[in-house]
Amino acid sequence: KMCEPLSDTKLQWETSNEFHLLSDEDGIPPYYRAKHRPNVTMQGGKVAGSTVTQLRYTTLTVTQVAAGENGYELIKEEKAGILGTNAITDDGSDYVSAIEIATKLSSRQLCYNRTNAPEDPESLDDGDHCAAINQAAYDMAMSTASSAARARFQKSGRPMKMVSDRKPTPPAGPWWVWNYLQYNDKGTDGMEISSWYAFYSLTAPSFAAGNHYCKLLSPARALEWIYTDGLRAASLVGPNVDDIVV
Repeated sequence: KMCEPLSDTKLQWETSNEFHLLSDEDGIPPYYRAKHRPNVTMQGGKVAGSTVTQLRYTTLTVTQVAAGENGYELIKEEKAGILGTNAITDDGSDYVSAIEIATKLSSRQLCYNRTNAPEDPESLDDGDHCAAINQAAYDMAMSTASSAARARFQKSGRPMKMVSDRKPTPPAGPWWVWNYLQYNDKGTDGMEISSWYAFYSLTAPSFAAGNHYCKLLSPARALEWIYTDGLRAASLVGPNVDDIVV
């Protein structure tokens, strides 16, 4: 989705994804991990695109994790850490789906470069690419819902609306990692969804060049909204979207 449309529409794509903690700083205790980055390669007219993803169920701050250097805080994001500390509960009062699908993607500029397009300017990554992917996730959830649930939501629900992508300050990796997908409840107008992004052109330092990171909406979160939470009256939603006032 990030690379569409390519200048050569006849190319065939193969895609893959790896699930990791997003942080990959060297030498983090209590265990160590190799660097992981997205990539795009082309061989024999076939393009291979890989991404790196983490499902996020709990929130930490840049300070807590020491900008990615405190491994003992980082492992709180692991599945075992979440389930073992009751970070989320399944009592009907809160979501059970991921807050976000935080994803390291290759930039559209890199896609054009690796597929031998005539030009590959930085401007290829202008615009709200993350929002476009989130809209696709919302549309997928809507089409996946049962016809009865879809009709009920379209009649009585409050829509999710994708708004402009946001760049963290400072625009560095840790501040992208530990800023989370934004849910801004607008009452009867619905729920605004805003992604944090990090784009590094091909002229950036080698460790970041060619990346375009996004905080993505989980289709499962969108389905929860369609089936239950988006049907709640606006007056029942507290100032924090995760707080339901009863």
